Amino acid sequence: MASTPSEYDLKICCMGAGYVGGPTMAVIASKSPRIKVTVVDLSKAQIDAWNSSTLPIYEPGLTELVLSVRGKNLFFSTAVD
Repeated sequence: MASTPSEYDLKICCMGAGYVGGPTMAVIASKSPRIKVTVVDLSKAQIDAWNSSTLPIYEPGLTELVLSVRGKNLFFSTAVD
């Protein structure tokens, strides 16, 4: 039985949604739409912030970048599995 092709060629999971993980994974997601990027963190408040319109950190252009890929191939979650 043939398997159905995956929507993504590769999946990346980054542990830690802080000053390095969030922005880095946002750039990877924006440059590589065939890669599913999931950022996980134990802090629900941190993940909630990344999933909102008010990100937990400020970098010029970061909000627009995250909004352009979040829910497409960039995901933020507390589910570490």
